[in-house]
Amino acid sequence: MKPFKRKTITELRSSLFETFDEVLSGESQIITHKSGNAVALISLSKIEEMEREIELHKNLAIGYAQAMRGEGISTNDLKIKMKEKEKKLRAKYG
Repeated sequence: MKPFKRKTITELRSSLFETFDEVLSGESQIITHKSGNAVALISLSKIEEMEREIELHKNLAIGYAQAMRGEGISTNDLKIKMKEKEKKLRAKYG
């Protein structure tokens, strides 16, 4: 992951369009106020990517917890179930 580029609000004001283009090209920005408070500017596509990764990690954690409790099904049983489901769908929809 690239380090964040840092700007003050004043610098942001004078380079708003350039900053927007930088963020869209994948360069995240930290904008700081003179009080020390800061916000991050990141592209919507980066947020969506992170949301997908979070969901994946949640699902992996759930699956791991289920496996540790002895729940769930084996890979072989899953393949059998998926083939049965595929047969039913092919019969129904052709």
